Amino acid sequence: MPQQPQAVPPGGQSFRTTEVDVARDWLKTSYGTSLRMAAPAPGSAFQYSRISAGPLALSTLALPTEYSYATGPLGAVAVTHVVGGRMVRECKDDVTRAAPGDVLAISQPHLPYAGRVYAAELRAVTVPLTLVQEAAGRPAGQGRPAGQGRPLRFTRFTPVSPAMADQWKRTADYVGESLLALPADGAPLVVDAAARLLAATVLAAFPTDARPEPVLADTRDATSETVRRAIAFIESHPAAEIGLADTAAAAGVTPRALQYAFRRHLGTTPMGYLRRVRLAQAHDDLVAADPARDTVTAVAHRWGFHHQGRFAAAYRQAYGVLPRHTLTGP
Repeated sequence: MPQQPQAVPPGGQSFRTTEVDVARDWLKTSYGTSLRMAAPAPGSAFQYSRISAGPLALSTLALPTEYSYATGPLGAVAVTHVVGGRMVRECKDDVTRAAPGDVLAISQPHLPYAGRVYAAELRAVTVPLTLVQEAAGRPAGQGRPAGQGRPLRFTRFTPVSPAMADQWKRTADYVGESLLALPADGAPLVVDAAARLLAATVLAAFPTDARPEPVLADTRDATSETVRRAIAFIESHPAAEIGLADTAAAAGVTPRALQYAFRRHLGTTPMGYLRRVRLAQAHDDLVAADPARDTVTAVAHRWGFHHQGRFAAAYRQAYGVLPRHTLTGP
């Protein structure tokens, strides 16, 4: 008998059925695809699970049959890891074939695509295009230099090296485990940090046209006044989901100019400075916390720190003690 979606951690969904018609209808409804599916072997099951948090979605799909699909532009960056089986994906003039262990970007974000899947288990991650472009220093928006408002394009749909393919898999696994461990409120700053980590990993793993050429104005605008404006913005919005593009816009310069300015005058990055400010906020919260009700983990999550070991190391370097000692006192 087909089973309905089952309860999983917050933001998640799970689905399993042995009925091919149910699987076909579910996929069409969920993804809006044109779909053709062969009958699977008797007794085999379609299985799907999804973790979603904020702008992120991580999915695992296993379907023991052959099927083909066609769909419109995603408007996002989707990367698929083929765990088992194989698949062929077409986007415009590119045809990419993938076997077990392979990783591929599924499409140009702004173009339709199609494919054929052969009894495969797939793990897919969807990242907002805006975050990837921002990580590249080329956010969309008005007033951008010519060419910087165009959507990101992959110049190849497979990673630049086997090592970077493995890096993508490790990062996706880490983010998935992090999202599953989140409290019920979702810890929005942790989710935002995870999304930005995946966006940066997309750029490191895949060749794209996303990085703009440096221009003279970027160097000219890398002033101490630019740093002052950016710091004022960061320190007045420490709990907001802000990134490089937001901070650059507040300072009235390009993201690249802001990065130059922080390196030149502070020896750090804008996002490194933001983490420093949030660490100070976490310190203040731990000083004021009640150890009978509050925990180091909850405070760390509140300020966007998921990895407790790294949070403890950064905290000790800044304040000379471990965060639990601040919470519980001497």
